[in-house]
Amino acid sequence: MEAFAETWLRLREPYDHAARSAPLARRFLAALPALPCVLDLAAGAGSNVRYLASLGMHPANWVLADADRTLLASADVGTARVERWAVDLARPDLGLDLSRIDGVTAAAFGDLVSAAWLARFARRVARRRLPVFMALSVDGRAMWTPEDADDLLVQRLFRRDQSRDKGFGPALGGGAPWRLASLFRGYGYRVHMGCSDWRIGPQDRTMHDRMIDGFAAAATAAAPEARNTIAGWSDRRRAQAADGLLRLSVGHRDCLALPPLGSSLR
Repeated sequence: MEAFAETWLRLREPYDHAARSAPLARRFLAALPALPCVLDLAAGAGSNVRYLASLGMHPANWVLADADRTLLASADVGTARVERWAVDLARPDLGLDLSRIDGVTAAAFGDLVSAAWLARFARRVARRRLPVFMALSVDGRAMWTPEDADDLLVQRLFRRDQSRDKGFGPALGGGAPWRLASLFRGYGYRVHMGCSDWRIGPQDRTMHDRMIDGFAAAATAAAPEARNTIAGWSDRRRAQAADGLLRLSVGHRDCLALPPLGSSLR
């Protein structure tokens, strides 16, 4: 699984939390039993748990699963009872024991995995009739204000890079929310989707610089022959950010899948 620096995770956390669909998060929490055991996939430094805990959820036992032992060790989730599982989530069996899990959640993870990985995951979760809340999957949208003549080129190349293998096979990228919804509906789940777009304003200079760098690096990796055009786009965007003129909206979706009522799927 591709690693992410803790500095980046900390920088993006307030944008993640501001963007998320609180109504869907609360519905996920309401679907859990008393004192649940909740699995957080690709938990990183614990941002997803911190967000859910901020909604006033009842006491829970948390299982944080991630391949990065350093991030897991640094995860601060406040009052929760926590287990940290250092596992390779890319394994065919996902490396997970779901026998005592009451619900599964993840944030900023669904777009990194492949269609095959997601199908295996959905099948395992559906067999146990577990509620699933996958937040902050990118959906392919990005809107820069003001517009630039090279926005379409950079965004097209950025989307191409999003389908690159992140350790799970060819990544779903912007198609992840709809693939997730389709898979769980196929198991009779009730699926609810909500927008959770990042809003990066003129005052957010540090985040703008990181996003410009990220878009430019991904676009250049996808099409090295366009590096000069991409560099010009990056220079213009940096100047706008420095002058406090830049806004960016990055499309994400939160997806809640609640198990079907009635007979067991096992």
